[in-house]
Amino acid sequence: MVEYRELLRAIGRMTGLAAGPARAAAEATLTTLARTLDEAGRRELIDALPPELTDDFPMDHPGNDGSEEGFVRQAALLGRRPPEQARIRAQAVLAAVAEQDPALVARLHIPEQVRGLFEAPGSGGGITGPRGHSAPLTDAEIGAALRTLPRWSGDRSGLRRTISLPQENLHAVRRALDRLKITYGRQPQLHDTAEGLALLVRTVSVGAVTSLDVELARRVDELIEEIGAGIGRP
Repeated sequence: MVEYRELLRAIGRMTGLAAGPARAAAEATLTTLARTLDEAGRRELIDALPPELTDDFPMDHPGNDGSEEGFVRQAALLGRRPPEQARIRAQAVLAAVAEQDPALVARLHIPEQVRGLFEAPGSGGGITGPRGHSAPLTDAEIGAALRTLPRWSGDRSGLRRTISLPQENLHAVRRALDRLKITYGRQPQLHDTAEGLALLVRTVSVGAVTSLDVELARRVDELIEEIGAGIGRP
């Protein structure tokens, strides 16, 4: 069974969305998923979902063509979001369901083309559009993300954080951040300043902040806490 509050928390963790927008994303995405399944799978999915997510849209009509692009376009229509935003939200919702109930996802006869959407945002290299185009976050989405990242500031051009520590601690932080490229696949841009070490996170290919950058900023915060540099305190 999928637990409602835990699902919204997982979606928020992956996207920075508050509970209301996370619920809207879940409703649109899971309705689209139900319309993608055969009748037996649709019934099994509905039975596993909390009732809060199954009341707003009819889940049995109309269907979609079973393609990834068709899935995204229908989720965008239901959620009243641009396709590039709908895709990243759909990924978060589906990944959150798979986290909670992997056996359910394994049992459902999900079209092969749609299965790639069950990867959490960020794991696929920043693809956010229905045809694979990266999409910058809106000002509202960046604002929502920054409310969950109190040590960061920024706008659509980049997320920024400055670390002020003794030089030996800064060396340890820099080494750990350099290793992110190997262990995580991405790392922030690092610049020495008079105040310490400045971090900039942005998606260079689109010249803006995407959902990948929000996830990277969260990973940076976690890493700094892990290495015990003493900067986890305000």
